[in-house]
Amino acid sequence: MNAEQRDELLARYRAAPKLLADSVAGSSIAQLDGAPPEPGWTARENVHHVSDIAIMAGLRLRLMLLDIEVEMWPIDGDTMQKRLRNDQRPIGPALRTVDGLVESACSILGSLSEEEWTQPRPMPVARSRSVEEWLEASVRHIEQHVDQIRYALTGTC
Repeated sequence: MNAEQRDELLARYRAAPKLLADSVAGSSIAQLDGAPPEPGWTARENVHHVSDIAIMAGLRLRLMLLDIEVEMWPIDGDTMQKRLRNDQRPIGPALRTVDGLVESACSILGSLSEEEWTQPRPMPVARSRSVEEWLEASVRHIEQHVDQIRYALTGTC
């Protein structure tokens, strides 16, 4: 990945919290909790899932940069939804969490050297992953769930 591609990806990452918030802006409680057209999570559950994974991703980034072996924890999304009661909790704190975690990560990412961006970081189960790959996965995850939220709310992406 060259510097221009990385900058574009960072811009998408910085914009992701607003994209997430905008996807549910003005939605009623009934809309947030309405069943999607096909089996899947409600808009509320998707917002909480993005927040929950952002918490784990923020920790993973920090561990990677500290050269602490980072395990890719197996996460069953449906179990997470039930145990964390994502169908009941308000979305405001989850939206603020994503916003704060992205801002915090960007303050770290903005100061990395080229080597820090591209150096493979060991992971015990998965293959090595660089910070660039972490960023790509983080952006892709949020954007995919924004699409799922739109689908849950409107039936289209």
